Amino acid sequence: MQTFSSPLKALFLDMDETLCDTTKANTLALKDMANEACNIIDADFNGQAFANAYLKGIYRELSPSYQAKLLPVTHEETFRHQLILLILSDMGQPLDKAQGLSIAQRLQNTFDSARTHYFDFFDGIEDWLSRMRQHYTLVVITNGPAFSQVAKVERVNLSQHVDHIIIGGQEPEQKPAKSIFEKALALCNCQAENALHIGDSLAADIQGAINAEIKSVWIQHNQEPQASIQADWVIQSPLDLEALLDNIKPH
Repeated sequence: MQTFSSPLKALFLDMDETLCDTTKANTLALKDMANEACNIIDADFNGQAFANAYLKGIYRELSPSYQAKLLPVTHEETFRHQLILLILSDMGQPLDKAQGLSIAQRLQNTFDSARTHYFDFFDGIEDWLSRMRQHYTLVVITNGPAFSQVAKVERVNLSQHVDHIIIGGQEPEQKPAKSIFEKALALCNCQAENALHIGDSLAADIQGAINAEIKSVWIQHNQEPQASIQADWVIQSPLDLEALLDNIKPH
C-alpha cells in the first residue's frame, strides 16, 4: 500500500454517504411521503412510485421532457413544487393551480421534515471526527442547494464536529470544480500536498480532488469503479477510514 508522502494537515470530507447515512434518511422519508400522498389523493394511489420519482427529480435525474420544463427553474422550492405537480399529472392526478400548490407544499414538507428527522451520522463517525480533529483541520465540502444542505448540517450539529463547512450551493462552483477545493485549502492555510479528500462520488469528490491535485480516498459503498476516475485509496465503508489513515500517514 502506498503511503502519504507529505505531512498530512487537513482532511476534506464529503457529508452525504461519507459522514452521514443519507440513503437511510431518504428511504424512510420516502415512505412517509408515499403514505401522505395516499392520504391526500387516494388509498390506491401508488405513493411509493410517486415518492421514488420525486427523489430522482431532486437529484436532477430527469427525463428530457422534465429537463426542458424544470431546469430553467432556479429557485429550489419552486423547482420541487413544479416537479411534484408534473409527476402527479403524469400519474393521472392533474391539479388546478391553487389546489396543486397547496398539495405540493404539503408533500414537500412531509419529505423535508422526515428526512431531516432521520438524517444522522453513520455509527462511530462522531467519535472518529473527535479523534481526527486532534490531529488535523477538518473541512466538510458538500454539494447541493442550501435549501436542503443547511437543514442536514444543522440536524447533526456538524459545526460542533469540524472546523469549516462549505456548502456547494452557496459557492460560485460546486465539486468537482477546483475553486471549491482551493477555498478549503485557504481556510486550512495549507497546500494541496498536505490535504486528503474523502468522499463517495467518483464524479464529484474524486474527480474534484484530481482537479485540485489533492490525494483522495473513495468510499465505494459497492459502487462500480470507473477506469477513467481513480482515487489514491479505496475503502468500502466510512468505518474503514481510521485504519486506512493509520496505514498511509507518514510515521
